[in-house]
Formats: sequence, structure tokens, C-alpha cells
Amino acid sequence: MFWPCAVIVFVVAALLSPFSLVWGEDPATHGRIGAADYWHLSLDELIARVCERNERIRYQKLEWDISRDAVKSAGSIFEPRFVASYLHDKSHIPKTVEDYSSIGFMDSGNDNYWKRNNEYNAAVEGVLPTGAQVRFGYSLKRLQNSLMDNYAYDSQYQTFVGTTVVQPLLKNAGVDTTMANIRVAEKESAISLQGYRRELLQVVAEAASSYWNLCLAQEKLKVRRESLRIAEDILRDNKERFRTGKMAETEVLEAEAGLALRKSLEIAASQELTAAVNNIKTLLSLPMGDMDGMVIAMDNLAAREVAVEYESSYLKSIKNRPEYLSALMKVEREGIRIAYAENQRWPQLDLKASYGVNGLDRYNDGPIDSLDVAKGMDYESWSVGLELSIPLMGGKKTKSELAAAKKRKAQILLELKATEVALANAVDTSIKNVMNAVAQGKNYASAVQINKRLLEVELARLSAGKSNSRLVLERDEELNRAKEYYLESLVNVEKALVALEAVKGTLLQMHGIDLSKES
Repeated sequence: MFWPCAVIVFVVAALLSPFSLVWGEDPATHGRIGAADYWHLSLDELIARVCERNERIRYQKLEWDISRDAVKSAGSIFEPRFVASYLHDKSHIPKTVEDYSSIGFMDSGNDNYWKRNNEYNAAVEGVLPTGAQVRFGYSLKRLQNSLMDNYAYDSQYQTFVGTTVVQPLLKNAGVDTTMANIRVAEKESAISLQGYRRELLQVVAEAASSYWNLCLAQEKLKVRRESLRIAEDILRDNKERFRTGKMAETEVLEAEAGLALRKSLEIAASQELTAAVNNIKTLLSLPMGDMDGMVIAMDNLAAREVAVEYESSYLKSIKNRPEYLSALMKVEREGIRIAYAENQRWPQLDLKASYGVNGLDRYNDGPIDSLDVAKGMDYESWSVGLELSIPLMGGKKTKSELAAAKKRKAQILLELKATEVALANAVDTSIKNVMNAVAQGKNYASAVQINKRLLEVELARLSAGKSNSRLVLERDEELNRAKEYYLESLVNVEKALVALEAVKGTLLQMHGIDLSKES
């Protein structure tokens, strides 16, 4: 009795088809590629590789690195500078009546006056956190002129060692004003970090969703191949029964039609799997030629109970979401700019002070003698004074810059409020998506069980001669669709959970991605 045996095999195959990802053979066998060409990946392994290779992530990481370099650049204002100069001054001029009256009696034998001076300067300059500009320098002059002939000098050396300080008292005064550009750069870097986190979140969420789509494509292909195998068995058995005269030819034609339909559905499922694999390769920034073969998802699809709560999810969202943190940092950045702009409205009032000692080569012993005289501190020079600068038109530039800074802060506050509203609604939507997906999964699981029972009944009727191949294949197709809907619901639950974790901003931590190690 070949036909009852085939029916029993069919029932066992239909009722015992599992839903896990480990169904025996790999989903893309059929002799296309060897086992060595498979990439078996768990979700965490895929995400780790995506974070290493994805070009969108690497691009945003470079943006963050650039912003950190900008912080270093802004902090360079406190880097001391060494300044050196050399000046050669040569003059040969005829003496005027006024020259004769002042220096002529000292140089009565010459109608011309000449000089050849060399000046050497070296100094260290810098800016203090208070905004003061400080210079400590050494100056050496070698003096040669026609007057020295009367004193038997070849040349004379003059030395000055001293410090000058220019301290703003109103405009540009204070640590906050001096550090403003550095603090703005730090906020910009922190904002750029959140941009990097946002891109990471998006790509990781895409990778996770693509992974579960791959799982779904693998499972659908298995369902379709199992259905195709069963249709082939039925057709083979119908042909045998038709050959022996136990079945009408219409039964064979119906079985052939069912087989043709299942072949088409199997091709469509294979194409879905190819598209899912190529989407994974795109996230890995790999063209087709760089990774030949099939990516195999190794994590299991399974129904699970999920508990989510709105209040805690929303609090995590405003604590972790990059766009919200970025908006907070923008508010702080604009506050720094406003404080700086308000300082710039003050008049420019600078305290200027200098102190130094002078030295002169008195015994024709050269620059060392001049420096020794300066060390004796007998010839001191110092000065102190104030310099005031006030715009006559009231400072139009500073007023407009302050007004613009206040408006930018108002903009950012609106952005912050809009982000809060968007996050509240996104959290609510994501939670409802999770709960609806779980509820759908339960309903589809019931539909699978009901369709299994209907198929059992139809098979029993077929065994009793009260049904035919077409009805059995229809019941089988209904069961297959129920299985696919159930698998889709399981994937929808996983994708909804991924979306919820992304909205909460905890997706990166969940997969062990720690950006503090890159800081």
C-alpha cells in the first residue's frame, strides 16, 4: 500500500516541521556553494563586525576626531611662544644746523653723521588665563657711530632685560572670557560625539533588523522547500496510482499545478534570502566580490514574554538619546557664547605695566660687560598706565553679536522641547509596537495549530477516499502561510524590541559597545 505510506510520511513532515533556526541543513544548500563559503554569525558577532567596517560609522568617527583636534587647537592659546628678531640700522646723513647745535660740538671735525647699529631681540610671550598678555625679553644693541671716534670706542653694547604685561580690566578680562573659545570647542566636540553615537545607533539598529530579516528569509526558504518536497512526493505517488489505473488524470494535473506553484514560491523565497544577505554585506561595507558566499544567522527565533513600561523607558530615553544630549550641550554652548558676547560690550580698558633693567658696555668689554651692569640692577626702568578704547557709535558689532547669540539659544531651547515631545511619542509608539507584535505572535501561533489540525482532518478524509490531492495541497498551503505569518510575527517582536532599545538609547550598551574606551 504505497499511497497510505506516502500519506503517513506527508503527515509527519507537515506536523513536525520546527520553527527554530536549526532545521538540519543550511538554508542555501542545493549545491550552489560549499560549506566553507558560509559565514555563521550571531547577532552580537555581526554587530561587532559592522562597527569595525561600516563606512558610515568610520566617517562619523573621523568627524568626532576632527572636533577633538579643534579642542587642542583652541587650547593652544596658552602655549608660550619664543620670538627672536634682528635689525641692522645703517645711516649716513649730512648734518643740519640743528645737528650742529646738538651734536656738532662733539663731532666738529666731520660735516657728516653716520651710524651702524645692530639690534638683537629674544623673548618669550604668552597669554594667562586672566587674559593678560605677558612678554619676558632680552634686548642687545651694538651701537657704532661717528661720535664714538672722540672717545676711542669701536662700538658700544646696550642691554635691556625686562617684562611687559597688558591686563584687560573690562573687555576680554577674566578666566571665563579667555576660556570661552576652548569651552565652545569642547561643547562642539561633545556634540560631535553624540553625532557619532547617533550614527552608531542607527547603523546598529539597521544591522539588528537586517539580521532578523535574514533569519526570517532563512526560515521562509525552509518552509517553502519542505512544502516543495511534499508536493513532489504527492505528484510521484499520483503518477504511480494513475499508471496502475487507481486515480484519474486530473489528480495528476492538480498535483503538477501544486508543484509548479511551490517551485515559484521557493524561487521567491530564495531571492528574499539573497536580498537579505546582500543587505548584510552592505552594512559590512563589502561589495559582492570581497565576500563570496552565504551569511548564516545562528541565533534562534522563539516566542518570548516581554515586559515593558513607559515611564522608565522615557527616562532612559532622555538620559541616553544622542539628539537630546546634543540639544542640552547646544544650550550650554550658546550660554557660553552669550556670556562672551556680553563681555565684548564693555569698553576696552587695559592695564599696561613694564619693568626692566638696563646695562651698558662702559669699558669696551663687549656684551658681557653690558649684561653684568644690568644684573647689578642699578639702572631700573618701569612704567604703569591705563589705556581706554570706546566705540563712538555704541558698539554696533557687539550688540548684534549678542542679539544673535540670544536668538540662537532660543532656537536650541525650541529644539530641545521638540526633542522631548518626539521622544515621548516615539517611546509610546515603540512600546505599543512591541506589545502588538507579541499579541500577533500568539494569534498566529494559534492559527498554525488550527491549520495543522485541519490538514490532519483533510489527510484522514483523503485516506478514506472522501478528499483529493487539490484539497490536501490547499490545506498545506494554508498551513505554510500561517507558519510564515508566525515567523514574521516573531521577527517583528525582535525588530520592535530593537527599535525600543534604540529609542531608549540603550542599544549600544546592550551589545557591549563602550565609547569611553575611544575617548
